[in-house]
Amino acid sequence: MKALTKSEKAPGASMQTKVMPEPRANEVLVQVKITAICGTDIHIFNWNDWAAGLGIEQGNVMGHECVAEVVKLGEGVTSLSVGDRVCIETHIPCRDCRLCHNGNMHICENETIFSVHTNGCFADYAVVPAICARKVPESIPDEIASIMEPVGVGVHAAQIGDVKGKNVVVLGAGPIGLFSACASLALGAKQVTISDIKDTRLEVASLCGDFQLWNPLKTSAYSLFDTSASASGPEVIIETTGSNRAVSDILPYLRKKGTMVMVGLFPGDVSLNFSQDIIFKEVTIKGVHGRIMWDTWELMEKLIQNDKLNVQPAITHRFKLEEYEEAFRIAASGEGTKVLLRP
Repeated sequence: MKALTKSEKAPGASMQTKVMPEPRANEVLVQVKITAICGTDIHIFNWNDWAAGLGIEQGNVMGHECVAEVVKLGEGVTSLSVGDRVCIETHIPCRDCRLCHNGNMHICENETIFSVHTNGCFADYAVVPAICARKVPESIPDEIASIMEPVGVGVHAAQIGDVKGKNVVVLGAGPIGLFSACASLALGAKQVTISDIKDTRLEVASLCGDFQLWNPLKTSAYSLFDTSASASGPEVIIETTGSNRAVSDILPYLRKKGTMVMVGLFPGDVSLNFSQDIIFKEVTIKGVHGRIMWDTWELMEKLIQNDKLNVQPAITHRFKLEEYEEAFRIAASGEGTKVLLRP
């Protein structure tokens, strides 16, 4: 089979021919139908310091977002059948630790990550732990199914942000930010403002929902939120940029008793005014890592099936897997929002 691999611990990747893998006990072999490029894949492709610290094995098959069909069952698999259409939950739990036993398998104490600690799905076929293969409802089309893993991050962010009836600001209109904004609308937010320094991304966001669009390079947070009415600021901020400046600029305007949901990955330390912006206002800060297994998935599926999540416009480009270099260029440059690859 063909597979896009991280053949060297350096920028780039290579298309290689590999032997089709065999599923072991409690695993399934899937044939990949559509896969999508994630921000994590871009970090790994570019081999920045963050990616270099993940412990990725040389020769690993890249990619973790996909829709696929089960073609072979490993020993002991009873939850799936050959022919099932599945997405992949990328957090692989041990099922035996304290967190797994208490409904938090997505942050398992012994967690491994599909495509980071295992081979991924930028290939014709992939092996997946059966517990991580989520059956896709027939009513959800393949392209939407291929991006349900990142959509689920946005849904999780809106879930724990408790956004219903509140003014929400989402920092960043990349895929995760856009999905967080879409989920906030779907879950009943009063108003959703989404920011980005690229107008092209804000244009895509405008196709997905009735958002207030904000380019911080053109309009300051002060002019947008600092009015005589103390209730004008956001009650919930969802951060997806990983930018220290983005956080420090907006946090002073978060209302008292507000919630800051942190999703973006930061390259280093973040400087905040804890006394003024957090302690005195009794602000709650929450982190998001992936999706809750399987609560987030069930909610996401219902929202998609009920036409509450309009994420189709986020899919801006489609390529063959062999065209990965151009696909990664477009994804990394911000020209595209969600870029799909077909093996």
